[in-house]
Amino acid sequence: MAKVIEILDGSMFTVGLGVGTGRANNLDDVTLVQYLLNLYFQHPQQARVRELGGAASKALAVDGLFGPKTRKSIELFQAAIITMDNARVAMDGRVDRLRDQSRMMTGARQDFYTIFELNSYACKLNFNHHDAIELRRRSDFPPRLTPAASRYLAGRR
Repeated sequence: MAKVIEILDGSMFTVGLGVGTGRANNLDDVTLVQYLLNLYFQHPQQARVRELGGAASKALAVDGLFGPKTRKSIELFQAAIITMDNARVAMDGRVDRLRDQSRMMTGARQDFYTIFELNSYACKLNFNHHDAIELRRRSDFPPRLTPAASRYLAGRR
């Protein structure tokens, strides 16, 4: 189940069980990943990525269902940030859950988790800060994710 966690300089949304081939693909988790992918690919500053990505960069239906379009978009996101921004992220077509909420990196190579990068780009392109909870104020924020945002905000009081 998708949730919001506190990070050093704000908050981020994360998946509970993982999204991708061989992962649980929980409805809320997939909804979150589809939404964050759309924020990345559909942002006006990402025209070059869309041009290079073709069909895989088209807006996804934010329906919570993992299928070939979502898989291709995850793969394209990973390839794009590696190629264009020299990011360190595993190019495996999956969005894994954070194993330790205090660490944003994984594996021997110390790659960043894809979910961390999705949040980072969503915030950078839309807010110029790292507090992803502010995504809830957008008119396109998926209602399915509202409970995750509400639980986080209730815990901060």
